Amino acid sequence: MKDEPRIIDTGLEWDEDELTERDDTDMIVIHHTGGTDIDASAEQIDEWHKNQDWVGIGYHAVIRKNGTIERGRPEWAVGSHAYGENWHTLGIHLSGAMDKVQPTKAQIESCAHLVAYYCEKYNIPIDREHIVGHREVNDDTSCPGENLYAKMDEIVSKAAWYAAQDEESEGEADEKETEWKEDMEEIKKELTRYNAIEELPEWAKPTIQKIVKKGLLSGDGKNLDLSADMIRVFVVLDRNGTFD
Repeated sequence: MKDEPRIIDTGLEWDEDELTERDDTDMIVIHHTGGTDIDASAEQIDEWHKNQDWVGIGYHAVIRKNGTIERGRPEWAVGSHAYGENWHTLGIHLSGAMDKVQPTKAQIESCAHLVAYYCEKYNIPIDREHIVGHREVNDDTSCPGENLYAKMDEIVSKAAWYAAQDEESEGEADEKETEWKEDMEEIKKELTRYNAIEELPEWAKPTIQKIVKKGLLSGDGKNLDLSADMIRVFVVLDRNGTFD
């Protein structure tokens, strides 16, 4: 694999005497947050798990909606994420309620990249027998949610692509990496939230100002919390005379 994924050290503290070193690593288990759809951080999950009297976060990595990978439980330690299967598995958590929403493209790419890294490091075959959703090892859960579970084959396929990068020519690898970075930038733009009129793109300001003035959006142009998609819809409706 050409590049290791960037994993953010979240600064979580551990009493290593309460952790057990994993003797074997031959499987990766994918999870989601579930419940209310939130962009849960490793720090938040660590607090939740400690409130259940665990030693700390049970997952080894958390992937946020923008694709950022955050370090969870130490990679060498037995996790707490798949009952009866923790002793030989690594747990990856994607933030969000994937039974209600789709994982973002950034999350899928980062997950595949991380899976490829783990598989190369621990000599795990990149296939669906060794890269599984939580429900495949524990029957009493729907985790990782229908929408993420439907992406498992895609994750494995992309992971195999990342793992094969050393076998490609430098030019081919650089071209694909450039395309990936461009895609990531577009994804980040789509995830941007606009809270004030002055933050909006110039082409959208007249429409949003009109809607706020008419009282169709609450507030005085602040705390709007508008996504790029929402703004585009408003502009199209405005051009059709909806707000005149």
